Order: sequence, then C-alpha cells, then structure tokens
Amino acid sequence: MSAALFTLTSASSAQAASYGGNWTANDVKIRKGPSTNTAIVDRGYLGDGAAVQCKARGEGIYGNDLWYYVRNVSSSTGKWGYTSDYYFNVAGGANPPWC
Repeated sequence: MSAALFTLTSASSAQAASYGGNWTANDVKIRKGPSTNTAIVDRGYLGDGAAVQCKARGEGIYGNDLWYYVRNVSSSTGKWGYTSDYYFNVAGGANPPWC
C-alpha cells in the first residue's frame, strides 16, 4: 500500500479546513488529549492517511511538544484525537491553525 498524502476541505463553511498527513511509524497512538497520560482512541500506521484539523502544545515527545488533532481516514472508527508531531507529517508542509 502506498503512503497517502492528500488535502481535504470541509463540506461546510462553518467547519474548519482540514489538512492531510500521514504517520512516520507503525502503531502510533491517537489520544484523547495531547499527552501519553490520556486514553487511546485509535492508532495510525505507515501508509494510513489522516485528516488534520489543528495543532496544539502538549507533552514533549523526545523534546517535541507539538501535537496534531487528527482522524485516521484509513480506520473504521472515525474518531478524532491527538497524535505527536514526532511520529507524523503534515502533507506539503502545511501549517494548520492552533486548536
């Protein structure tokens, strides 16, 4: 399966724009909040595409405290949560807004 990088735009002008992205490692946790102390709501894998709404500061992962609010579009759960920038790339170097 090839890595999916794409950009999505929201169907409703009332919703924030969504950006594309993908994980740089396998079995990356998507969490309820930007910290490893919050519940896991889903997981991301190499080759999975993601929708990104915004970014936030949180727990530092190897010195990197940037997290993205994402949804794994390859997963059947449809759940949104936070994933660390350390294991994630936003497509095209896009710069999502702060949450």
